[in-house]
Amino acid sequence: MMLVRLPVTLLAALMALSAIAGPGPATGDVPGKFLDVTIDPAERSIRGELRMHRPPGVSEFRLWNGLRVHEVRVGEETLQVARTPGGRYRIRVPEVAPPVVITWSGSLPAPDDGVAGMFMDRDGGFLSPEGGWYPVFEPGRPFALRLHARVPSGQRVVATGSLVGEAADDGTHYTVRHDHPRIDAVVLVTGPWLERTTEVDGVHVRTLFPEPLDAGYARDYLEHTAGYLGMFAARAGAYPYDSFTIAASPAPVGVAFPGFTVLGERVIPLPFIPRTSLAHELLHSWWGTGVRVDYASGNWSEALTTYMADYALAEQRGEPRETRHRWLLDLAALPPELDRALVTYRGGNRGADRIVGYNRGAMMFHMLNRRIGAQAFDVGTRLFSERHMFRVATWDDLQAAFSEASDEDLSGFFEAWLHRPGLPELALHGVERRRDGDAWEIRGTLEQVQDDDPFPLAVPVVVETGNGLVRHTVFMGDRRAAFAVRVADPPVAVAADPDYDVLRQLADPPPIVRTATLHPDTRLATTQSGLQGVGPAVLGRRPEPAEAFAPDAPLLLVGETGDVADWLVAQGVPEPPEALARRGHARAWTVPGTRLLVLSADDMEGLRNLVGALRHHGHRSYLVQDADGLSVEVGVWESAEDPLRVVFQK
Repeated sequence: MMLVRLPVTLLAALMALSAIAGPGPATGDVPGKFLDVTIDPAERSIRGELRMHRPPGVSEFRLWNGLRVHEVRVGEETLQVARTPGGRYRIRVPEVAPPVVITWSGSLPAPDDGVAGMFMDRDGGFLSPEGGWYPVFEPGRPFALRLHARVPSGQRVVATGSLVGEAADDGTHYTVRHDHPRIDAVVLVTGPWLERTTEVDGVHVRTLFPEPLDAGYARDYLEHTAGYLGMFAARAGAYPYDSFTIAASPAPVGVAFPGFTVLGERVIPLPFIPRTSLAHELLHSWWGTGVRVDYASGNWSEALTTYMADYALAEQRGEPRETRHRWLLDLAALPPELDRALVTYRGGNRGADRIVGYNRGAMMFHMLNRRIGAQAFDVGTRLFSERHMFRVATWDDLQAAFSEASDEDLSGFFEAWLHRPGLPELALHGVERRRDGDAWEIRGTLEQVQDDDPFPLAVPVVVETGNGLVRHTVFMGDRRAAFAVRVADPPVAVAADPDYDVLRQLADPPPIVRTATLHPDTRLATTQSGLQGVGPAVLGRRPEPAEAFAPDAPLLLVGETGDVADWLVAQGVPEPPEALARRGHARAWTVPGTRLLVLSADDMEGLRNLVGALRHHGHRSYLVQDADGLSVEVGVWESAEDPLRVVFQK
C-alpha cells in the first residue's frame, strides 16, 4: 500500500515550526542530519528521506535488507548507488556538493519476525539503528538531529531528543518534530496511545499510554516524574532536554533513551514502578543517554544512576541501611569465579552483571560520598554533567570531576575500588574497655583478613552506651589498625560497620535465593515429572530426578507442596528458622547451613507465579505467595552472630 502524503497545510505548519533550510541543525564540531519519515504501523510500511552533508569521495551506508533505496541525489544530480553484501550501499559524493538526499521505503518486520532491534505493527513499534531502519553511515559518529515523523491518526510517535513541535491530529495524520544537538543514533517508537501532558519548570512531560493504562496510571506517572525532575536537577544539573516522555510498549521492557523511556504495558501497573524504576530511567537522561558511556573503558552510568536514584529513594523511605545490606548480601552470594573488577562491567542488568555493575558500583559511590561529603559529591556530579553532556565520558572523567569538587586527589580511591576484584573482609580483635577517671576508653584492633592486599578503608566504629551511640571512624591504609574511643557513659557494646557503610565481604551472610541461582554448579532437581519448563526458567538448565541431599552441594529443588515436604523429611534436611514447607499457596526458601533452595506450590499456576516473582526477590532468604501470586511474607534469615560486634559483660 502506498503511504498517504501529509496534507500540504499540515506540512507547511510543521516546516514553519522547524524553519529548515538545510540538512539539519549543525552545531560546532558535528554535522547536521534531517530525517523525515512517514510510517503506517498497521501496514508496517515506512517511507523516508535523509538529508545531510557528506565529504567528497566514496561513502557507505547500511539499510535493512527489507527496505529499498529509491534515489540518492545531490542538488539536481542523481548519484549511482552500488549495492554491496550485508545490506550496504556505496555512493561517490562530488566535490563542493550540496546536501546528499537519500529516499527509501519498504516494509518493516513484524514483532515475531525476529529482527534484532526493529519491529512494527499497529499495537506498537520499535525502531533502533541496529535494525537499520534509516541509512546509517559511520556508527558512533555524532551528528545534530532534526527529525520529522508522521503516523496515521490514532497513532503517536516518540523519538530521540527533545519534542520541539507537534502538529495536531487532523483525523488523517499526527506529526512531530524532535531535535537533538549531538547524538550518534536515532530510536523511534510508535503506539496507539493517548497523550497526557504537564509542564515542569519549562520541561514538557507527557505519558503515551493505551486507553486503559492512561485512565489508571498516567496521572501518577506524571506526578512522580515532576518530583524527580526537581530532585535530580538540584544534584546533577539542569535537565538536558526540553521534554520527557514515558511511552508504553507491548514488550516487557524498561529502557531509557535520549528524552524518553519505554516501559512494558504489563510493567506500568506494578505499584512500585513509578516509585522506583521510573526514577532510575529518568536519571539516565543525565547519566547514560545525556553524558554517554565509553563502554570500552567501563560503564559507570548504572552505578551512578543506582546510587543517585534508587538509593536516594531508599533514603526518603527510611531504608538506606536495609538497601546497603541487600547490596552486600548480593555480593556475598556472588561465586568467586563470577567476581570481577568494577571497571570491567560493560552492561547487563541480570545476575552477576547487575551485582557488579549496579550494587558494587553504588556502594563505591556511597563510600565516596562519605569520604568527600554530600556537598562536594553533588558539586562533582554537576561539574561532570556540565563538561560532558551529550559527549562520551569515562571513569577517568568522573574521577577528575570529583577530585576537583573535593579539592582532593582521589586517584588512589578510584584505583582500588575500580580496578581490583574481590572485597575486604573485616575482623575485630582484642576489644577491651577500661575506666579512665570519669570516662571510659574502648580499645581494639581492626584487621582485613582477606588473602588479597588490604584496601583503603574508612570503617565506622560505633560504641553503644546506655545514653546513646558514640561514632568513630578508623582509617585503614594497612592490614591492621588500632583504635581507641573515649565515652562518658558505661559502654554496653562496640561494633564495626554496623550500618553496612563499607563495601566489604560479609563475615557470616545468611543464604539468599541468589546463593543458589548464581552458582554455576547448582543442580536442578524435581520431585515429579511435568516440571521441565519450571526449573529451567530459574536456572536455565535441564532438571534431574531428586535423589540424595548433601548440605555442601548447591541444589535447586522444585515440586508440588506435599512431594517436596515429604522429600525434605526423608532426606533429613534441617528445618529453616521458620517452618515454610506448607505455608501459603507457594513458597521459596533457603536452608541455613546448606546450599539448598526450595521452590514448591500447591499447583502449577502457583509454581509459575513463584518463578516469575523470583527475579525481584533474589536478595531474599524466603518468599511466600497466596493463590493470586501476591507476596504475603518475605524476609532474610538473621545471622546467628555478628563477628564485628562485641558485647561487654556487666
